[in-house]
Amino acid sequence: LLTVGSAISKMDTYTGLQNRLKLVTNNQVELNKATEDTFRIAQKTYSAWDSVLQVYQRFSDNAKTLNLTMDDTARLTETVSKAVAISGASAEAADAALVQFGQALASGTLRGEELNSVMEQTPALAKAIAKGMGITVGELRSVAAEGKITSQEIVKALKNVQDEVDALFAKTDITIGQSLTLLNNEITKFVGEAGKGSGAAQVLAG
Repeated sequence: LLTVGSAISKMDTYTGLQNRLKLVTNNQVELNKATEDTFRIAQKTYSAWDSVLQVYQRFSDNAKTLNLTMDDTARLTETVSKAVAISGASAEAADAALVQFGQALASGTLRGEELNSVMEQTPALAKAIAKGMGITVGELRSVAAEGKITSQEIVKALKNVQDEVDALFAKTDITIGQSLTLLNNEITKFVGEAGKGSGAAQVLAG
């Protein structure tokens, strides 16, 4: 059972997720789609909803520059999340790598600390980007040092390997840690939507 304190915490988490998606959507219909897309991707790829949303948000922030539709953004986010899951990283390491990857998208290039985090904690994502760019993993650092792993290149690379990533992901088995992550996502969504619909958040907070 949820305590009042944990219920409020989940509602706050849900509200925070919604507020971040509002920054990259133009109306309620888009917000609803983005909410459902990110939750579906999180559950499908055994990922923390918050981490998935961060990557989705970063792609969305650059959607106009990168010429991405909402469906493109969701598909790219799914490919990234699957590659992270394939890497077999712990939930904490996967979360950290997704955060660093999101920061790289925000800055426009993947290099330095962000690249190191991706290569060390989520090697399958690094391999996917390298393969999609037509280079080896060993060449990633030198190419990154030249500032050539731009957001545009990342998008092209991920699109090139998405079918291969799908196939590799289909062979993975869910871990206990990932199961707990899925449960946490479910509770956050359930409590958040219930609280939003009933006004319970204000009652509990009061």
